[in-house]
Amino acid sequence: MKIKLLSTSLFLIITSVSFSQKISVSEINEKRSTSDNSFSNECEIELKISGDEVRKYKFVKISKITKAIDDQGIDLLTEDKNNDDYTKIDQTAKIKVETKIPARKVKTIKELSGEVSLYNPNQANGSEIKITNYQNKTNVNLLPAKSGLEIIYLTKESYAKYVKENKDKKEEELKKLPEAARQLAQGLLGAFEGLFSSDDTTDDNKIYFYVNGDKSKFVDLYFEDTTGKKIERNGSMRSDALFTYYFEEKPNPSWKLVINIETDKSIKKIPFKLIDIELP
Repeated sequence: MKIKLLSTSLFLIITSVSFSQKISVSEINEKRSTSDNSFSNECEIELKISGDEVRKYKFVKISKITKAIDDQGIDLLTEDKNNDDYTKIDQTAKIKVETKIPARKVKTIKELSGEVSLYNPNQANGSEIKITNYQNKTNVNLLPAKSGLEIIYLTKESYAKYVKENKDKKEEELKKLPEAARQLAQGLLGAFEGLFSSDDTTDDNKIYFYVNGDKSKFVDLYFEDTTGKKIERNGSMRSDALFTYYFEEKPNPSWKLVINIETDKSIKKIPFKLIDIELP
């Protein structure tokens, strides 16, 4: 297998200016291989966002890529082109976009268009929700109703109790429930059957949350100790509406739950359009 790695830096050559922000191409890494493996063939474009307003935000992500074509008119959009995770803004705000590999004869990406989101979570703008005694708040929505999102803490015991109390309800009874309660019941009943059947002792180091609604607004979920220090986790996993978080130790009741969501006041969306990006 032959792999060739090419890179170039194009600082402030190609720029899109919008809402007092400047978006430019800072670097391109292009990797080609004779392998059919998609990880061996990629074109990665790093974008730099600058401007005074950027300093007001802590995180950045690509909200969407709407167009990516080369100078031959070939579409370079990948299937997974939207809703990337947020990355922390350090000294500079940089994000990466991956496209399909242009043909050898192609000299430029004719157009790369999309939208960038800047995000600043805090309690004042409603995007940071801190919850104490979370372990006593099972099977209820932990977020304000206006958020358009439900996040529900589940345990083996609380889920078993919920199923026992609701599984035998007839459809007519469910219809009588308030809309939010009805949707929750329909979503939870039987959705995770067998999930808590394992006797594995490491289950004690896991925490489960059911997420319902517009999941694109759900940014992050973590815990703080009594001093406000963030608890590091071993990893996380998502299976449809179920989010699982892993820790080295059994979660402590004294931990404070922190949920970050997108709100209108916490994000700023910046459209961009970059023309004639020279390839390495």
